[in-house]
Amino acid sequence: MQPDNAPSVTPVMLAVPERVPLLRILSQILVLGLPLVIGATVTSALHLGKVAMLARVPDTGALHVLSLMQPAFILILALMEGLAITNQVFSARSKHNWPRRGVLRSSACLSLGGLGLFVLLAAAGYAVSQAFSFDDPAIAIMVGHFPGFLMSMGLFLVFDVLYGALRGQGRVFQGLIPFLVLVAIDLGVTYVLVSRLGWGFDAILLGNLAGPAAVLPVMVLLLRRQTPGREGGAEDVPPPVFNARLRQLLVGVGLPVFGSIMIGFISASVVFPILSDLGRDNASAFFVVLRFRIAFMIPAIALGSAIAILANQAAEEGGRGGQLRYLQVGVPVMLAFYALMTLTLPQWGGGMLDLLVPPNAVALRASADLMMSRLLVTFFVVAGSTMLQVILEQLGRGRQVLLITLATEAATCATVVYAVYDNAGLEMVLWSLVVLAGVTFVLLLLQLLGLMRGIGRGNAV
Repeated sequence: MQPDNAPSVTPVMLAVPERVPLLRILSQILVLGLPLVIGATVTSALHLGKVAMLARVPDTGALHVLSLMQPAFILILALMEGLAITNQVFSARSKHNWPRRGVLRSSACLSLGGLGLFVLLAAAGYAVSQAFSFDDPAIAIMVGHFPGFLMSMGLFLVFDVLYGALRGQGRVFQGLIPFLVLVAIDLGVTYVLVSRLGWGFDAILLGNLAGPAAVLPVMVLLLRRQTPGREGGAEDVPPPVFNARLRQLLVGVGLPVFGSIMIGFISASVVFPILSDLGRDNASAFFVVLRFRIAFMIPAIALGSAIAILANQAAEEGGRGGQLRYLQVGVPVMLAFYALMTLTLPQWGGGMLDLLVPPNAVALRASADLMMSRLLVTFFVVAGSTMLQVILEQLGRGRQVLLITLATEAATCATVVYAVYDNAGLEMVLWSLVVLAGVTFVLLLLQLLGLMRGIGRGNAV
């Protein structure tokens, strides 16, 4: 979408866009995507590192509390990603035509708005914990720890919003170094408090605060270097224009990202207990395969985000021709790469399962092997769907993605519930998961083709 103050482009310029060489496009995607892959991997290592740390101390009470806070963590993640991706898109579209001083203001507004929302939610959680008593000890623990856990992630939210701004400017590697420092401090503080001083869940909260607090000044400095002041020739953004753009992106990008994450979480909350009812090891095996598939998807998420960032930058720089070129080249190549990786998965996937499943868990490994064989094709279609979803959300199709996610996840829950109710067995459940994952992929692919067709028509005008 062109900004309101974008320079006009003649029909001749639109009809004959610059042809960027294929290898150059791929190299740009990989150069931008590789730090994103590393960042996503580091994020996974941060969470798994805390789990491994808490699992190896004599008192595993902190690990139990952390596992119970998973719903709260998903809510926090959805809010953080919605705000960070909004700022990433704002920043990407500000790289060329929009005055870049607005990126600092958008980062401040989104950070303060997110912190305010966290305070309201924490206050509501505290009020619930004081007003009601819960007979279920698990629910009592979740409600009691919710306010403190939520507020401990406040500085991480600010970091994520600032990092999103740097990603949008194409400065992913600059933001990655402070992120690595953040993770090292977070894990280090948590380790000392848990292993040396015998702290419990409070060690997690302090670690959540310590890492971002140490690197936020560096992130602000890095972002200011990317956004020159008036003396550098940049004009300030008129408040009405700035507010309209930010509000548009929050509705069109941030809310759909938040909604998609929450819908996926609700769907998983339905599927896991049902699989558990079909056999004790089934839910655990599905969790193992799901974790493996998430790790498999990390490059797809990062590369999809890289394609979207470059496409947004190209659209704002000189019309839609460059934007279309990134989609025409990047998406098919990445889908072909994932198809090849999925085909070779039976040759190397067993070694990954060896790392996730203990050798003595024979029944669990047998169930995991069965699910891997039945769900193999979903490693391609889910990774492909995730990449398409990331691209569509950042290119203005977030609402359509949200509707597709809502429809397919609802269909998944309904189909699984019906299969169990009809005594269809595990095979029917797994088959339905494969079919509906394929339907999701096809619908998202059709959305992308529609988007590309619209961009092509704009070029021909």
